[in-house]
Amino acid sequence: MLKRLIPVYLLLCLLLTACGVPDSLKGFDSETWKNDRYACNGQRQKLTGEFEKIRRELYGKKEYVVRNLLGKPDSESLLERNQRIYYYYLEPGSQCDDRSKLSEANWVEVRINPTGKVSEVTFKNPL
Repeated sequence: MLKRLIPVYLLLCLLLTACGVPDSLKGFDSETWKNDRYACNGQRQKLTGEFEKIRRELYGKKEYVVRNLLGKPDSESLLERNQRIYYYYLEPGSQCDDRSKLSEANWVEVRINPTGKVSEVTFKNPL
């Protein structure tokens, strides 16, 4: 019976470690970023330099890596052919009062292509 459980245990361990964040991105303060939803506390603005250092490393990464690293997007657009754009605000703005509309505050756009990989990471207005 124990011999049958070992492959299941190994597969479970592999799956749990595969959904994490790559080592090259682990220096980024992900928890502070995620805890400042809509950038209303001003913490993300302090992390823009740190984010810029890892921005290019996001290219080609799967969508789940972005969500594990940056959390749920503040806003999202669905484009044709199952492409998506995730918006993450960098500074406080009108999004702190009305979250149903995009604000004029600066944000990061992460474009996810139809295969679920990051194809572009840009700033609306670089700080």
